[in-house]
Amino acid sequence: MFSCERNNTSIPTSRKIEKLLENGEDLSLPDTTRESFVDSVYTEIVNHKNDSLNRYFYRRTAVEYYDLNKYSKSLRSSKKVFDLAREANDTLSMARASYFSGLSYYERANNDSAFAAYRQAEKLYLTLDDPGTLGVIVLYKAYIYYNNDEYVLCESEAIKALRLLLESNNSVDIYKCYNLIATALDGQDNSEEAISYFQMAFDQLDKFKEQGFSDADIESFKASCYNNMGGAYVKNSQYDKAIAIYKDALAFKQIKAANPLLYSKLLHSLAYARLKRGDKKEVLNLFYQSLKIKDSLKNKTGIVASYMGIGEFFLAQKDTANAIKYFKHAYTDANTIHNSINVLNSLKFLADYDTKNSSFYSGKYIQVNDSLQKKARLTRNKFARIEYETDKLQDEKEELARKNSFIIGVSVIVLLFVAAIFIIYYLNSRNKELLLIQEQQKANEEIYQLMFEQQGKIDSAKAEEKTRIAMELHDGILNNIYAVRLNLEFSNRKTDDEAIQKRKEFIKELQSVESEIRAVSHDLSRNVIFDQNKNFQNILGFMVTSQKNNFGTEFEADIDQDIGWENMPNTYKVNIYRIVQEALQNVNKYSKAKQARVQVKKAGDAVNVVITDNGVGFDTQSAAGGIGLKNLKKRSESLNGSLIIESQPGQGTTIRVAFAL
Repeated sequence: MFSCERNNTSIPTSRKIEKLLENGEDLSLPDTTRESFVDSVYTEIVNHKNDSLNRYFYRRTAVEYYDLNKYSKSLRSSKKVFDLAREANDTLSMARASYFSGLSYYERANNDSAFAAYRQAEKLYLTLDDPGTLGVIVLYKAYIYYNNDEYVLCESEAIKALRLLLESNNSVDIYKCYNLIATALDGQDNSEEAISYFQMAFDQLDKFKEQGFSDADIESFKASCYNNMGGAYVKNSQYDKAIAIYKDALAFKQIKAANPLLYSKLLHSLAYARLKRGDKKEVLNLFYQSLKIKDSLKNKTGIVASYMGIGEFFLAQKDTANAIKYFKHAYTDANTIHNSINVLNSLKFLADYDTKNSSFYSGKYIQVNDSLQKKARLTRNKFARIEYETDKLQDEKEELARKNSFIIGVSVIVLLFVAAIFIIYYLNSRNKELLLIQEQQKANEEIYQLMFEQQGKIDSAKAEEKTRIAMELHDGILNNIYAVRLNLEFSNRKTDDEAIQKRKEFIKELQSVESEIRAVSHDLSRNVIFDQNKNFQNILGFMVTSQKNNFGTEFEADIDQDIGWENMPNTYKVNIYRIVQEALQNVNKYSKAKQARVQVKKAGDAVNVVITDNGVGFDTQSAAGGIGLKNLKKRSESLNGSLIIESQPGQGTTIRVAFAL
C-alpha cells in the first residue's frame, strides 16, 4: 500500500526569513544588529531556487541594506535580483533591481553608474503600467543632471517626470519636481519663471498633512522652499521680497532644532539679501552665526559659502585685506572638497582684488573655467553616450531574446515532431507486440482448454471401457466359471479316489481364478475414481513445487482438497492456472525471494487464491501499466472476481484473487 505526503519544508523557512527581515526593519535595534539580521537572510536565501518568492526576499534585503546606508551590500543584492530576474524573464524584478542599484550608486556619488542604472530601469518600466515609479526614476535622472550643472537637461527631464507623477497624484514627488524645475530655471538665470515654479512647489506642501507628515516636517519643507525662492528674488534684485520670505522661514518655531543646517542657510541667505540691498546693520553678525552652526555641523560646502559671503561683506566695507583673507579661505576649502563653482568664484574675486597675485589668480581662473567648460561638454556627451549605450544594450538584449525565442521555438517544434514520430512508431510496435502476445495467450488457452476437454473424453472413455471389462468379467467369465465349478462339484460325487482328487484340484484352481478376476474388476473400478479425483489439484501443485530460479527460492503449494474441481468449468481452471503461472514468473524474474507460497482455499461459496513472496517488492503505481499486471487483471475479471496487489519496495509482494463458485 502507498501514500504520498506534500513537502512543506519551504513554509517554515519562509516564516523564518520573514521574521529575520522584520527584525532588520526594527528601528529600535542598533544598526549593527539590524545589519546582522539582513546578512542572515542573504546567507539563507543564496542557495534557494530561483522563484518569485526568493527574488522578493532579495529585493527586501536590497532595500534594508539601503536604509542602513550599506550601499555596497545593497548593490550586491540588487545585482543578484537582476541576474535571477533576467534568467526567469521577470521584467518587474529586473526594473526594480535597476532602480535600487541607481539609488545606491547615487548615494555613493557615483553619478555615471547611477545614471546608467536609472536609464535601464526607465526602459524596463516603460513596458510596465506604473507611471508613478517611472516618474520617480526620471526625476532622479534630472537630479543627476542638476548635480552636473546641466540645467537645461535637468529642466527637460524634470518636466517629463512631472507629467508622469501628476498621474499618480503623489504630493511629495510632485513637490520635488516643481522645486527641481525651479532651481534648474534659476541656474539658467530665468529667475521670474523659477519663482512661479517655487510657488507651485510651495502650494503642494498644504497636501503633505494628508500623507502623514508632521508639522515639523512640513515647516522644514516650507523653509527650504522659501530659501530657494528667496535666492531667485535676490538674483532678480527683488531684495525686499527675499528678506520678507527669509524672515517668514526663520519664524517657524521648530526649524532651528529640527533642521539646524537649513536654519544656518536661511541666516546666510538673509544676511546676503541685506548685503545686496545695501544694509550694514547685523549683516556680519548673521554671517558669523551661520558660519558657527555650519562649522559645528562640519558642513564644508556651507562653510565655503559663508567665507564667500563674509568676503563680499568686507569688500562692500572696502576692507580689502579681510575680504582677500576670507576669499583665500573659501578658495582653499573649495579646492579640498572639489567644489568647482566656488573655486571659480573665489578665484575671480582674488584676481580682481589681490593686486599682488592678480596674474596668478587670473591664470588659475582661466584654467579652472576652461576645465569646467570641458568637463561640462564631456559630461553632456557622457550622459548622451550612456543613454545611447543603454538603449543599444537593451535593444540588443531584446533582439537576442527574440532570436533565442525563435530558435527555442523551432527546436521545440522539431523535437516534438521527432518525439511524435518515435512515439507513434513505438506505440505501433507495442500494439503489434501486445496483439501477438494476446493472440498467443488466447491460442494457448484454447489449446489448454481443448487438452482438458480431450483429457476428459479420454478419461470418460477409459472409465467406460474399464466398466465394460469389469461387467464382462463379472457377468460373463465369472458366471461361466461358476457354472463349471458347480458341474465339477456335481461330478465329484464319483467315488474313485483319483477322480475325486483331480476334481478338488480343478475346483481350487477355479476358485483362485475367480478371486483374481474379481480383484481385477474391483481394481479397475477404483482406478477410475482415483483418476477423476486427483486431476487439476495435482497439476497445479506440481507446477508450483517444480519451479526453479537463480535466487534459490523455496516454493510451497497449499491447495484445499475440499474444492470440487470436477464440477468447476475448465475456463475457471485455465484462468486460475494462468494467474498462478504469471505470478510465479514474476517471482522468478524479479523478486529475489527466499520463499514463495501459493494458497488456494475455499471460503464458503468463494475461492481465494493468494500468492506471496518475501522478495524485494515493487512500486505498484509505476508498474501499473505492465503487461503482466494487465493480464492478471483481465483473468481476474474473466473469473468475475477481484484482484488486489500489495507491495512496497523491500517488503515483498502479495497477490490476492477471490471469486465466487
